[in-house]
Amino acid sequence: MSTDRADRIVQIIGLGNEAGDGHMRVTEGEGFRVLLGSEHSHDAMSEICARIAAQLKSEGRALEDLTEEEFIELLARIDGSPET
Repeated sequence: MSTDRADRIVQIIGLGNEAGDGHMRVTEGEGFRVLLGSEHSHDAMSEICARIAAQLKSEGRALEDLTEEEFIELLARIDGSPET
């Protein structure tokens, strides 16, 4: 496994395109930014990112500690599970 920073995820960017209501939505958190989107899609993307950040914090890890494979595994673990 490579430890090169280029092989790491350092930030999640969520970008929505279907707002249509004139609102400029921007949400930032630890390791993520969610921009634009409808209220529903923006909130959904923000929730997923917040759950990722919370899970990493509970594990004492940071986003940049994860390989791409570990990130995908983390997404699979939190997908559809209730927020703790």
